[in-house]
Amino acid sequence: MFRKEGDAPAAGLFTLSHLGLVLFFGMLAILFYVLTKRWTKEKIMRFFKVYSLVLVGLEIFKIVWNIVNYVVDSASLNRFVPLYYCSIFLYAFVIVAFGKGKIQRAAYSWIMYGGMGSGLAFLIYPSSSLIFYPFYHFLSLHSILFHMNFILIGFLILRHELYEPTIKDFLPFIIFSSVFMVAAVILNKIFGTNLMFFEKPLAIGPFEWLNEKSPIFFQILMFVLQLFGPFVGTHLVFSLFSRFTPFKIYKEPENSATTNSDK
Repeated sequence: MFRKEGDAPAAGLFTLSHLGLVLFFGMLAILFYVLTKRWTKEKIMRFFKVYSLVLVGLEIFKIVWNIVNYVVDSASLNRFVPLYYCSIFLYAFVIVAFGKGKIQRAAYSWIMYGGMGSGLAFLIYPSSSLIFYPFYHFLSLHSILFHMNFILIGFLILRHELYEPTIKDFLPFIIFSSVFMVAAVILNKIFGTNLMFFEKPLAIGPFEWLNEKSPIFFQILMFVLQLFGPFVGTHLVFSLFSRFTPFKIYKEPENSATTNSDK
């Protein structure tokens, strides 16, 4: 469960191990969601405070494990420095649990517009864990649990109406994301790391080809896609659900909301 990379066969992508982990943690998430449907907002927020600290504790354990097992250099920094796009969830969740005002709202917007989509994408393509470690390894279990939380916490926020998604939070979302993305760029240039995969793509053919042709263009494209793509994509999904299904994520059409606010 705590062996170094290469000591046991990796689980791999799109395997029974991959599917089994996603189904297992998915069922736990669904069960928890059902059991907490009658919780009050106050109880949910108390849970957020406790659970956010649990996730921080697991992240610290992961960092310590990597430091103990690997030499601390630029390559090993990629393993544990929490500055990938999905890492933003950890900061956002803590701010949602303990913060107030505009910064808390920005954190809510990131979880809804950045977290849910990126969490789902990772569960489909968990490229930072299952391609290196067996399914029973701590890092494999942690990565699937961690990213399943993106979806669970997002649904809990919607269910208990802690935050109402709106396209008007585009700017706070961009500013919140930029803080961590710029920090990743700076560390990459100083230490030669590959945080946010800005310097080198990970096992994605078209991006690998693009990086070979023009590394600078690849880096700019990766920054732009990660900065704007999640919000735009999620907004489109929310709009479609609100218009064509009973799940009204947007309480009223965005055009109507804009018209009313202008009056």
